[in-house]
Amino acid sequence: MTIDKAPNFCNTVITMIKRNTAVVSFSLPQQVLSDLNRWAKLERKSKSELIRSILKWYKLWKFRRDWKELRKLGEETRRKFGFKTEDELYEYIHGD
Repeated sequence: MTIDKAPNFCNTVITMIKRNTAVVSFSLPQQVLSDLNRWAKLERKSKSELIRSILKWYKLWKFRRDWKELRKLGEETRRKFGFKTEDELYEYIHGD
């Protein structure tokens, strides 16, 4: 008589948990990696946390840059058509 020592349960729930992160591999020049390590230590963050933080700041900077550019374009259009108020613009667009 043999005894089956294998567990009689399914562990797919444990092994199939979906991650909300991904492992990324990329190359950096040695000096950049050295800076990243130094900054991470100064900020008391992991390199991953520091990169996430940098990307968050980049997104904010890009939004502000794009918004500033959009406002500039809007101002140029306002001057071109001679609009003084938003109501005048609305009237022009919708014909009311």
